[in-house]
Formats: sequence, C-alpha cells, structure tokens
Amino acid sequence: MDHFTYSGSPTLKNNFLITDYEELAVVETVYVEARSIEIRDGYGPKSLLNVDYLKAIHKHLFQDVYEWAGSTRDTPVTLSDGTIATAPFLQRAGSKPFLSGPSIAKALTQFETKIREADFLCGLARKDFAIQAGDLMAELNDIHPFREGNGRTQRVFMEQLALSAGHQLDFSIISKERMIQASIEAREKADTSMMRRMFDEISDPARVSLMTQSIEALERLNYNWNEQYVAALAPGHSVKLILAGVAGDQFMGRTDNAILFGRTIDLPDPRPLVGDRCIIVASDYGLPATRTAEVSADRKQTVEPLADNSIREQAGTEPQQSISRDRSRDWDITR
Repeated sequence: MDHFTYSGSPTLKNNFLITDYEELAVVETVYVEARSIEIRDGYGPKSLLNVDYLKAIHKHLFQDVYEWAGSTRDTPVTLSDGTIATAPFLQRAGSKPFLSGPSIAKALTQFETKIREADFLCGLARKDFAIQAGDLMAELNDIHPFREGNGRTQRVFMEQLALSAGHQLDFSIISKERMIQASIEAREKADTSMMRRMFDEISDPARVSLMTQSIEALERLNYNWNEQYVAALAPGHSVKLILAGVAGDQFMGRTDNAILFGRTIDLPDPRPLVGDRCIIVASDYGLPATRTAEVSADRKQTVEPLADNSIREQAGTEPQQSISRDRSRDWDITR
C-alpha cells in the first residue's frame, strides 16, 4: 500500500476529506481548472523550463486538493494523518510499468538536459517544433513522475514550453480517446507518430479553428466527443472515409474508428454524396478555402447540410453521456 489512498478505497487522500471517488473527481476538476487558468493568464509559478518548474506546475495545479502536490511519487511524504506516502512503483492495468524508484529522478534530469541542449525548442519552424514537442511529451508521460495529475501537468508544461519557443498549443480540441491512443502508441509500441501529428494539429491555428467550430457543433447536440477519436485531416495525407455531411466550407467524415473534419475544398470533384466512400487528400490549411473546379450541377443539389441528426447517424455511434471512471480526470491512459 502506498498510503496515498484511503484504506480499502481507490480514492486519494485529499484536503477536503472526500472519500467518494466520483465526488472527488468533480471537486478536483473544478479547482485544477481554475489553477490552470491562472497559469495561462500569467499568475502561475515563474521559473526556467526545468524539472523544478514541472514540480511547481503540479504544486500550483493541485495545491487545493492534495497536501503532497509538487512532490514526485518516489519521494516519501509524511501526510497529516501520520502515514508516509510513496509510490516508486506504478503500473496501470493492461500496460507496462512506468519508470520506478531511482530511475525517476535520473530520467527527469535527462529530460531537463535534453530540453536545455535543444535550446528549449526555440527557433524551430512550427512543423519541426511539433515533432520535437511530441517526442518530449511521450518521454515525460513515460516517466510519469507524480502519483496523480501527470497528464494535466504535462500539458501545462508543454503549453509554456511552446510559448517560450514562439508557438501556441490548444489541447482543448483533443479528445480523451485520441490522447489515450497517442499515449498507448508511444508507451507500448515506441511509436510517437500519432503524438507528433497531434502536436502538429494543436499548433496550427487554422486547424484549431476548424476543430473548435466542429466540436462546438457536437457539444450543442450533447454528443460526448471525448469518447471518440476526433481529428482534423492532416495536410498531404490520404484518408479513405465515408462522407457524413457538409456545412459551408467544412465537412465531416468517418472511418471505422474515427470522426474526421476537413475543408469542403478538399472533397473530390464531382462531390460525393452523403454516405459515399471517398479518398480525401487534405490541402495546406494556409490556402484559401475556395475551389477552382466546379461541382457538377446534378450532384451539387444532393449534398445535404450537416444536420443535427447527421452527426449521430453518420458518426456510427449514439451520444455517450457517461465517462468511465478510469478516464475521467485526464486525457491519457495514466492520469
């Protein structure tokens, strides 16, 4: 027993003495989100982008909830109930163990050195930044230095790293399911390509704008998009999908395991019908969203707007109202 949780319960000991897991999840989310906003508004900890700053971010985010906020899980912490909490060994069901014991501090030092030697990713073009940032995110997640709150701490750290390098990240368009899959690919298969694509998308203002509008449409329908792999089509990549609907200069498509959004300009000519299978190659989002070739008149009239029920029917699943307990508080498999 690591003494971080109440006896016989999965609930972490907390400053509110809440013993119900779900109740704590709700309270924790409220306080952590408020502290996240403080950091983004410039009222968080001030430091170089190093390990101490990573710990300071965790402490700021979770200071209201856990008395051990800011401490890594390999460091013994004496709690107010007299117990000593430490979790040098950590493993989630169905996945390989995270780094343990002395390896945690060593790996964090190596992580800090890597960022410093890379000049904190300054001077990189956006696409090159996304590649290196994606790899760093995967590396930090594999270390998993804290008992709880790793995903949220990682995202804030990477946001601040991006800002210092002249870029901006928007994790709000990334679903839990997408983060889970990217984390699994990186941790279990040593493949960071999905993580790199994710960073390429969240650092691209044009795709962030497209996804923000698309997600708002899903939320208006109370569609739980967080439980789906949702993404914007990546420029230059070929994807075979089923057209789900068209709304102005945007369209929605689906594959067997994803909901994808793109620009109408990238639909084949003649334009496919809703329900048709087609191959899409997304163009550069920096180009104007206009088509030079005309859509054939006989097919143009058959394309329906992206109606409210189209999302539910064409996405292939019904709206999901509940979020599983294991994935309720972070967007990666590890929390």
